[in-house]
Amino acid sequence: MIRTNTETTMEQKQRPGVLAANSYGKSRVRLTKITRHADRHDLKEICIDIQLQGEFDKSYVTGDNSQVVATDSMKNTVYVLAANHSLADIESFGKSLAGHFLATYAQVRSCTINLSEELWQRIVSADGNPHPHAFFGAGDEKHAAEVRADRQSISVESAVEGLKLVKTTDSEFWGFVRDRFTTLPETKDRIFGTSVTARWTYRHENPDYQRCYETVRSVILRVFATHKSLGVQHTIHEIGQIALGELNELNEITIMMPNEHRILFNLQPFGLENKNEIFVATDEPYGLISATIKRAP
Repeated sequence: MIRTNTETTMEQKQRPGVLAANSYGKSRVRLTKITRHADRHDLKEICIDIQLQGEFDKSYVTGDNSQVVATDSMKNTVYVLAANHSLADIESFGKSLAGHFLATYAQVRSCTINLSEELWQRIVSADGNPHPHAFFGAGDEKHAAEVRADRQSISVESAVEGLKLVKTTDSEFWGFVRDRFTTLPETKDRIFGTSVTARWTYRHENPDYQRCYETVRSVILRVFATHKSLGVQHTIHEIGQIALGELNELNEITIMMPNEHRILFNLQPFGLENKNEIFVATDEPYGLISATIKRAP
């Protein structure tokens, strides 16, 4: 029996739910670009996620794919646009991708581009100079960005992710609430270990994204090393203040620091004294502390 369009429409009207929102795209598009200069090679490796929002309701409700941009086409777009882009910073490339999808496809209302950059660093040669074409990785640390764009506006958020830090002194934690649930002793000297994620937004439309990223990262390293910390919260606030002070381009910065504990190991059952040297590194549970520091009006 062949069903008429009217019958199909009536059945759809009687269904209990309505499509409230939708998006789709291509995730984990891996891009490697080598820029070959006469005296050196530059290496960029980026993982890119693309999500489009727009007039795609029919593909969900009736299976009509006439407005759908294939996710394979999105993947190919990354490589084609990268061929003619300097990739000096991932933020500008994300803006180029977002602009392409909005300009090319009338059915796209908005898009979100997430980018995560592997941080390859040059190997230092025996003569002390950076090698022109050999690199080593930075581990879990990433330079990341999120670009959100629609037909009226575009916003960029940049990030440092997974920056592992530890210092063996100049960290304290005392004066906190003590009640019947408290067993943690106060300390004026402890190990401070963390894996920093920092995200920030901009006051201006086209800042020097790479310089801002490098400066924020440098501030995190410098303040973490030199700040006399009275708690993770104390250090987070200081990093945010210094970053805003050194970069007029920043609007606000959010910093997240898990407190990755090192617990003093009891050597007494083995007839030894632990001279504040032997610790057990624990992954979980951990304290998770974050704050947003926004530029004062």
